Amino acid sequence: MQAASNKPSAAFLFAAYLCAVGMGVLAMLLARAYQAGFSGADEPSHFLNGYFIAHYLSHQFGANPMGAATEFYVHYPKISIGHWPPAYYGFLGLLFLVLPATIPVAFAINVLVAALPALGIAAALTLLSGRRAALVGVLVYALAPLALEGQAMFMVDQPLSACLMAATAVWIAYAAQPGWGKALGFAALAALAVLIKGNGWLIALVPVFHIVLTGDWKRLLDVKLLVAAALSAAIVVPWYMLTAKIAADGFNYQAGLDYASKALGANLLALVHNLTPVGALLALFAVVMEWRERHASPQRWRLVAGILSLLLATLALQSLVPVDIVDRYMAPALPAVVVLALLGAERLARRLVTPGRPVAGPLVVGVLGAVMAVPGLLHLAEREPKADTGVARVARELGASGQPSVTVIDGAAGSEGAFIADMAIQDPALHSYVIRASKLLADSNFMGSSYILKYGDAKQVQAELRRLGVQHVVVVLARNVAAYPHSSQLRDALARSDSGFRLRERIAHKYRPGTTEVYDAVGTVVPDIAAVRDLGIPAKATNIVKLQ
Repeated sequence: MQAASNKPSAAFLFAAYLCAVGMGVLAMLLARAYQAGFSGADEPSHFLNGYFIAHYLSHQFGANPMGAATEFYVHYPKISIGHWPPAYYGFLGLLFLVLPATIPVAFAINVLVAALPALGIAAALTLLSGRRAALVGVLVYALAPLALEGQAMFMVDQPLSACLMAATAVWIAYAAQPGWGKALGFAALAALAVLIKGNGWLIALVPVFHIVLTGDWKRLLDVKLLVAAALSAAIVVPWYMLTAKIAADGFNYQAGLDYASKALGANLLALVHNLTPVGALLALFAVVMEWRERHASPQRWRLVAGILSLLLATLALQSLVPVDIVDRYMAPALPAVVVLALLGAERLARRLVTPGRPVAGPLVVGVLGAVMAVPGLLHLAEREPKADTGVARVARELGASGQPSVTVIDGAAGSEGAFIADMAIQDPALHSYVIRASKLLADSNFMGSSYILKYGDAKQVQAELRRLGVQHVVVVLARNVAAYPHSSQLRDALARSDSGFRLRERIAHKYRPGTTEVYDAVGTVVPDIAAVRDLGIPAKATNIVKLQ
């Protein structure tokens, strides 16, 4: 089976991309992400990491970057550059210099970035099967639950998937016709992927799998590839040497055969869930048939092998490195599976359709594509929208007062982070401070897998609020339930007759059950800023602060 004669035009690729963007806008709106903002634990961190870079460039450029980051963290303790690499945050920071640094703008950027893998899908399927299969593939991809969640959640898996797709495409072009430009282009994209997220290291496995699948062993000794690999390593290795301990704190498992087998099974099931068993079987069918015919069309096989290599590299890394077992870690593999599944659908249609019925083939492909889209359609119908907790309005009100404030925020990690992000937007001069109740009243690690209360009862919590001179307390009750044991302690302290706080208002959540309570200190309270700052400085940053 030879490659299709048509090459993708820029206009067709742009149209395919717009289809994916349109589905992304629908997913974002149905999830109420545009109105409700952040809900996941990591979303506010990703936003604030980018916002901090814009803030540094516009307000503190020339100052010690680490000192500036520590100062920002003291006021708004949710930035986490180091746990995640800085590349995407640099991109966001530059955008936020020319665009408003707001939550709606962030989600608009997210939609545009998350749709980028559709370009690779459209290009590959146009070359291998034609435009009709390419359009079906783009729609199947855009409707997959992983892609839909990527449009509703502000994460870094989306730019990583786009970068890995681009890097794989450049590698395939390099393997077909080696040249210095392609070698260096692949090295640059590979380094960028690794500096977007740690999962980006899987790009190093793509050439390995591709060389094995194509038998192009001489490529291993290619000077261009060796130089490109050395340059890429020179860019990314120093960063990971500096941050390895921080990143390792996020590992939830121990490496070994038990983890590998468990993770591999879960990762394969995640892909099956996104495209149905029909889609998975079609992808497998395509791989078998393309392998059998690889000698008849080496050029076609080189392209298919590159797509397959991205899938295998994702499965290998996520099944060997014991970070966590999460469906979204399969996002880089999803475009590859979609391309293979559509190739399988095309091949099956050719076998089932009798000669002389040209319309039947596309119809079969369309029906199979519709079957693969079922999980995404169900996901759209069943997914609860994000909760609008009202913290954005509270932050605007506190910011509008013009007075510096010290506020404690309590709730789930996403709620804490959302309020911190909203407050940071309102306070570019860094006058105010936000204290996370999860850090003030409890001890836990980065991933939240360990947890212990700091205080024995509500009276001790009350004493700590008085010691710090807290002026406002915001409590977010998702489904009207306290998030943690320390949340119950805090509410008990606030309910005491001598608490020193009064309940200003209760805000009913939109789109999901829940309530946000806002408490104000009674009378004049003088914050102990030195004590507040001591709370906000991580132990590992103490030496950095001394450099200021």
